[in-house]
Amino acid sequence: MSLKGKNLGLRTLSGAVMGIVVVGAVLLGKWATAVILVLIAVGAITELTDLASKRFAGVGDNYLLTLGLAGGWVAGVALNPEPLMLLVALMFVPLIFIAEVFRKSNNTIENSALASMSLLYVALPLALLMLIGTEAGVWKPARVLMVIFTVWVNDIFAYLVGCSIGKHKMCPSISPKKSWEGFVGGVLFAVAFAMAAGYMMEGDIYLWGGLGAVVALAGVVGDLLESKIKRECGVKDSGNLIPGHGGMLDRFDALLLAAPVAYLYMTILGL
Repeated sequence: MSLKGKNLGLRTLSGAVMGIVVVGAVLLGKWATAVILVLIAVGAITELTDLASKRFAGVGDNYLLTLGLAGGWVAGVALNPEPLMLLVALMFVPLIFIAEVFRKSNNTIENSALASMSLLYVALPLALLMLIGTEAGVWKPARVLMVIFTVWVNDIFAYLVGCSIGKHKMCPSISPKKSWEGFVGGVLFAVAFAMAAGYMMEGDIYLWGGLGAVVALAGVVGDLLESKIKRECGVKDSGNLIPGHGGMLDRFDALLLAAPVAYLYMTILGL
C-alpha cells in the first residue's frame, strides 16, 4: 500500500471514530454532549493559543482563565438552556481585562485579544450548538446532528467532487487544494441532505434546504479562516491530536462558524 493510501485509511478510520464519539454523545443527551463540546473547546483553544504564540512571543497568559470561561459557557447553557445564559456568560468577559491589570506583562493587547477571540471563535459557537439542541426545554438530538451532518456532508462531497473534476482554484493563496467545482458540489449535496432531513422531520423542506445552504457556506468560510490562520503562523496542521486530520481546530473549524449561522437562521425562521 502506498503512503498516500495509508494516510487516507488512517484519516478515514480516525474520522469514523471521532464521528461515532460525537454522534453517540449527542444521542446520549445534553450532558454527554456538553462534555464532548467542552473537550473540543479545550483542545481548540489550546491549539489556538499555541498558534498565536508562534506569531506573538509571550502571548497566552490568560490561557487557564479562558479555558475556565469557555467550559463555564458550555456547561452553563447545558444547565439552563436559555439564550439569556449567554448574556450572563458575557458578563464574565471583563475578568480577562481585570487579570491583565494585575499581571506584570507587556502583552496586554495580545493576551486580551487572544482570550476574547478564543471565547467568541470557539466557546460561543459550541454553546450555541447546545441551544440548537434544546427546544421548549427538551433535548432534541436530531437538531444538533442535522447541523453537524450538514457540515460533514459538505466537507466530504466538496473533497470528492474537487478531486474528481476540480480545475478552478478557489483560494490558492489560502487553501491550494480547494476548487470552485468542489465548493459547488459540496453545497449542492449539503442542501440535498438538509432537504431530505427536513422531510423526515416533517418540516418545510425548502426552509431546511435553506439551512443546508447557509450552514455549508459558513462552513467553507470557517475552513478557509482556519487555513489562513495556520498559513500566517507557518504550520500545516493546528495540532496532531487526531491522526490523519491534525488537531481539534482542523476537524471542527467549519462547525465553529456554521453553528452561529445555523442558530440565527433557525431562530429567525422558527425551525
